[in-house]
Amino acid sequence: MVTEYQALIDDFSAAIAPQRVTLMHDSWPAPHAGRKLPPGKCAVYVFSLSEMYGSNVQAGVHRVLKVGKAGSNCNARFQSQHYNVKSAPSTLAGSLIRTTVLWHYLGIKSLDISGARRWIEQNTDRDNFYIDIGDEGLLGKLEKFMKGRLGPVFEG
Repeated sequence: MVTEYQALIDDFSAAIAPQRVTLMHDSWPAPHAGRKLPPGKCAVYVFSLSEMYGSNVQAGVHRVLKVGKAGSNCNARFQSQHYNVKSAPSTLAGSLIRTTVLWHYLGIKSLDISGARRWIEQNTDRDNFYIDIGDEGLLGKLEKFMKGRLGPVFEG
């Protein structure tokens, strides 16, 4: 979970000044399941190791695994694609399956396509930063800002 989310919101707002944007945040602690993108919103989402899981592995508590974005017409990306290995090449599930060299660091003993969704839902928290679709032009900047500040394990 992103513990300093308000500082990130404040710093991003300062970075894009004098533009004004309203950022909203919510957290989905583990275990969690994907949900729909709220109407009229687009989002940057962050998957991180949960406190319970992360406290037992080398990567550590709240280690950010993935930062991504979903535009207003990308509900599938927001709700479900990252939990499914076969939905797109740059999903969290796909990255976990392909990057076995990091399994020891992440505390993964074995993982296959059928178990990726469950692993993500059970072991990661998810933070979402929402902006209005009228400000969707700032979505890419928000994603880059979050990646720079949070340093996710997986990119792509």
